[in-house]
Amino acid sequence: MNPHFFYNALNTLQSYILSNEKKQAIAYLSKFSNLTRTILEMTGKDFISVSDEIKTLKLYLDLEKARFEEDFNYEITTNSEVDNEHIKIPTMLLQPYLENAIKHGLLHKQGKKELQISFEKTNDILKIIIDDNGIGRVKSAELNAIKNKNHVSFATEATQNRIDLLNQYTHKNISVVTIDKTNALEQSLGTTVIFEIPISY
Repeated sequence: MNPHFFYNALNTLQSYILSNEKKQAIAYLSKFSNLTRTILEMTGKDFISVSDEIKTLKLYLDLEKARFEEDFNYEITTNSEVDNEHIKIPTMLLQPYLENAIKHGLLHKQGKKELQISFEKTNDILKIIIDDNGIGRVKSAELNAIKNKNHVSFATEATQNRIDLLNQYTHKNISVVTIDKTNALEQSLGTTVIFEIPISY
């Protein structure tokens, strides 16, 4: 979890307090404390259920949503074949990619911002799709080059290294593919990240 997330979360909480929005502050603080506790509990686990991952992602996304106006929406879906309680995936595998989608793709987009996460089971493979309608990786890289010439996406690189280690030591074949979506004019329509994880129970 990026330290900047905690910094931003505390800033949002502070703004609620300064604006005397007590109900919003209490609700936000409750979600923030639940997420923090969940993350601490997860540090001792290598794998968690899809159900637990979805609960954690919802807490995270609800906190991030407070940084936007009313133009950011997310949806998490699973197909009927996914056994949410028993299928296991690596702990905190998806969050860095959601963070990238929000921070680099959606935050700079004008208008409606959409993020969709879907879990699908095909044979013995769990496919997880993270899809956004953000500004895309090319435009994001251009903005990062202007703001910080030495910018490196640490979260993505660290997560890929982790996947490589998991594949090596668990003899699984977890794959992740990133697709830059464009229209006929080569204008960005956002980014799609697809995970394929051999199912373990």
